[in-house]
Amino acid sequence: MQTDSVNDRHRIGVALAGLAGLALAIGIGRFAYTAILPMMQADKGLSLADGSLLALVNLVGYLIGGLTAARLRHQPVFFARLAIGLIVVGMALMAFTDQLWWWVVLRLITGVASAWVMVMLSILCLPQLNTRPALAGWVFSGVGTGIALGGLVCLALVASNFSSSFAWGILALLCAALGSVVWRRFPNIAPSPHPPNTNLTDVNTTHNARAGSAVDQPRLWRLVICYGLYGFGYILPATYLPAQARILLQESWIYSLAWPVFGLAAAVSTLLAAALAHHFGRLPTWVGAHVLMAIGVVLPVFLPNLVAIVLAAMAVGGTFVVITLLAMQEAQRHGGQQAPIWMARLTTAFATGQLFGPLFVMGLGERLSLSLLLAAGVLLVTAVVLFKQWCLDKK
Repeated sequence: MQTDSVNDRHRIGVALAGLAGLALAIGIGRFAYTAILPMMQADKGLSLADGSLLALVNLVGYLIGGLTAARLRHQPVFFARLAIGLIVVGMALMAFTDQLWWWVVLRLITGVASAWVMVMLSILCLPQLNTRPALAGWVFSGVGTGIALGGLVCLALVASNFSSSFAWGILALLCAALGSVVWRRFPNIAPSPHPPNTNLTDVNTTHNARAGSAVDQPRLWRLVICYGLYGFGYILPATYLPAQARILLQESWIYSLAWPVFGLAAAVSTLLAAALAHHFGRLPTWVGAHVLMAIGVVLPVFLPNLVAIVLAAMAVGGTFVVITLLAMQEAQRHGGQQAPIWMARLTTAFATGQLFGPLFVMGLGERLSLSLLLAAGVLLVTAVVLFKQWCLDKK
């Protein structure tokens, strides 16, 4: 009984550290830019085209991070800590320059580091939480928690007429505080394959079950492709939702509400994801998430008002981290000994899909509505592919 209590405390500590790490790396390190973009448009004169460029280079960085993460997987603690440091410094330096080219360099570096943290923390946390899927939901709720924290900070700063430079500095300090949690939980040593005092029979049973079944690479590649296309489908609202709200509401600070709502929906949804996946299965839950996200993506196109913006934030925010959690769990479950490599492939595909979002906005003459309709169509097509895969799994 005492051993179980120690193991539970260890797993909860791992989950909370993972939550803090993804909050700083993804929720704030990557997505705070979405909340700050309208502020930079207002006080820096940043155009939508230049804003799209900054979003694009961050996504290029995320792609580079995904491509290189598999090579770094044998030292996940070291590279997680290095990446956290790069994110904190990169965000702080955003406050000290008005030069677009410097912003480009800093957002590129932050993108690389964000992908490293995503992959390294998935490697560190998920194997230790295999027997507690709900705690894996805690880890990925960090994305939504970070988005909500960053969005609420920006909401308060906009309402108080603070500058975007001040916002970057405050958020860098917040990232530093969250990063300290990760550094304390994961000392710079090689990770243990299972937590202290773990029931070795359970671990060996899981290992033997994986070793006894061949890795279904065609299935995993289909999921990788779907995950990459999902990256394109979600990145447009994830990047431009507050900017859309600002256009609709002009100078009202209420537009900043869209992003905290997005983050809160993301944080809560991951806590429910384990129950949904247990009841319906991971792939059916993934299918439903794609359909709901597609609805959220197009809502502001057909109903250009604040209610539609809030509903879109809830629909997209409430599904995008769930999809990430389910995809990483699929890689962990079906990837066998190559699970970390499949996690890195998922991240790379996701980053590749995201690249096309800002490119389409720029290429279509900033006609955002047309890009959103295309993104919704892609999400529905991938939902059909995932549904067919689920049907094949049942045979």
